[in-house]
Amino acid sequence: MGQTAALRLARQGLTVYLVGRTESKLQATAEQIRAGGGTCHVFPADLTEEPALDALTAQLKAENVAVDVLVHTAGEAMIRPIAETSFADFNRTLAINLGTAILAVTKLIGFVRASANPSIILVSSKVALRGYGGVAAYSAAKAGVVGFARSLAVELREERIRVTALCPGPVDTPMRWSATPDFDRDLVISAETIADTIWYLANLPRGTMTGEFLIQSEIYD
Repeated sequence: MGQTAALRLARQGLTVYLVGRTESKLQATAEQIRAGGGTCHVFPADLTEEPALDALTAQLKAENVAVDVLVHTAGEAMIRPIAETSFADFNRTLAINLGTAILAVTKLIGFVRASANPSIILVSSKVALRGYGGVAAYSAAKAGVVGFARSLAVELREERIRVTALCPGPVDTPMRWSATPDFDRDLVISAETIADTIWYLANLPRGTMTGEFLIQSEIYD
């Protein structure tokens, strides 16, 4: 989802700052953006570590950059019965899915404030809105993203900074097929649909907001 969103935003003329753990994946995305005439910068970083965004914030400050849309898509699935889920599993899942969102917002909020129509879009999941068995750790983390987004939306309302928790159902991504390789393909939506939704949300008029934004296949329960 992150790669597809980055490509979509770059096609619309935005300068994209790519952040992720795997430099080779970032560089592959950057090559696609540049091949299409777009502009981007690559920042390999593990957002579970507090200094991870120091290089990015230093460049944004040096270049006096305003961040028009902050998109957080970092995540990792955890599909396991509660009896087989350790405390360490919970901590890791919370750190990757929720902690990284908190770090991104707290480190970059000053640059978002400088935008003429700022958006913070945090990708959560449908599991945050409805309970499913076997995904307690993942559900807790993604519900935390929704709670974080709700609180931010209220806190930043007077500044007219839009904060949205985007809650997809199953999406056609490598994480989906790695976690559930036999999942029914009729029940997933495309990553391009998520990217289009992010672009739509980011282009709402300033002062316009949404609540949690659920998007999924029509036939998914």
